[in-house]
Amino acid sequence: MPEVSARNKTRAVALLCSVMIVAALAPVALAYDEAEYLKAAEMILCDCGCHPQSVAACACGRAAELRGEMMAMVEGGMTGDEVIASYVAKHGEQILIAPDGEGFNLVAWLGPLVLLLGGIVAIVLLIRRWSPKKSDGTSDGAELALSPDDPYVSRLRRELEDMQ
Repeated sequence: MPEVSARNKTRAVALLCSVMIVAALAPVALAYDEAEYLKAAEMILCDCGCHPQSVAACACGRAAELRGEMMAMVEGGMTGDEVIASYVAKHGEQILIAPDGEGFNLVAWLGPLVLLLGGIVAIVLLIRRWSPKKSDGTSDGAELALSPDDPYVSRLRRELEDMQ
């Protein structure tokens, strides 16, 4: 048998150790579906009380707790949707980053937009109604149609003549 150098022995041991580590970690890596976990963690709001963020984005201790709970649920075989449904059942829809687009939630999301657009239309209509209208297209509204026998016109003429 040929002699094995110390360098080759070190390489062989390192290769054997890395294969053993990969083999030991493979069941852990396959124990949960990271995509399902992330789906749940990005849709659930952290209830810590600081700036509202998803469980995946928040850095507080409560978020770490919730991430552990979610990971355990996914490792137990739940899908991301099932984890989300579980949290909604426990805490209500306010635990979601964005509520479903159905029923009252749709009104809550679209209501302010509809009211804003309705207000803009109402303001435009009021401005058009209050603006002076041109009768023949040439008048700018500065000329008044007064009859010559109007008492105010005759008084105005007398006073203008008296001033001259």
